Amino acid sequence: MVVALARKKIYEEIADIILSEIKSGKLKPGDKLPAITKMAESYQVSQASIREALNSLKVLDVIHVKHGQGSFINEQMPLGFEQNFEIITKADIANLLDLRKIIEVGCVRAACEKAEAHHHERMAEALGKMWTAVENNELGEQADYDFHMAIAVSTGNPLLANLLEDVSETMIRTMKETRRIWLYETEKSIQKIYDEHKLIFEAIKNEDAEAAAKSMYDHLKGVEDVLLTNY
Repeated sequence: MVVALARKKIYEEIADIILSEIKSGKLKPGDKLPAITKMAESYQVSQASIREALNSLKVLDVIHVKHGQGSFINEQMPLGFEQNFEIITKADIANLLDLRKIIEVGCVRAACEKAEAHHHERMAEALGKMWTAVENNELGEQADYDFHMAIAVSTGNPLLANLLEDVSETMIRTMKETRRIWLYETEKSIQKIYDEHKLIFEAIKNEDAEAAAKSMYDHLKGVEDVLLTNY
């Protein structure tokens, strides 16, 4: 039996090469990568492919970009760096946010009807951790995920929580990237993200399904706009 193997896209191959050079020590923490034009010439690919490869590595938390200076290898690699990474594409992000808008807008409506006091406490705890992150100028992506998961759990439907768990790794990565963009690449503060979550929480406590659904949709649409504009 002959099995057809999926061919990797060019940007994935470039990203893999850079990852291999980091793991082998050829590229070291803090090193600056060559300019996009030079990399395109060196690998004999388009500049667009180089940009997409760099964007993928940025989402993976392997490199960071300093405006006007270039791309640099992070001083610390993410957990599990020795394992194979799944490259996250712009299309993956768009699909994830579409899924979240469908699932989570419904979740907050159900939460307004079914959430009990202990569910509110779990949401408030996650919200408190998000505020601590704001005060400490940290990203707080785990607390962000915990808040959304608390809402899903409060619906009483385990399938909704399971759906979010299935995409949890990608959710946390995109949450981290959204917060990094807000904190380091714009003049706005990540407190805006906290404020959006607070509005969602207050609507759920007040059992205002329309306000909760609108607040959740507006939040996720804002995340989508930030990521797809800057990715």
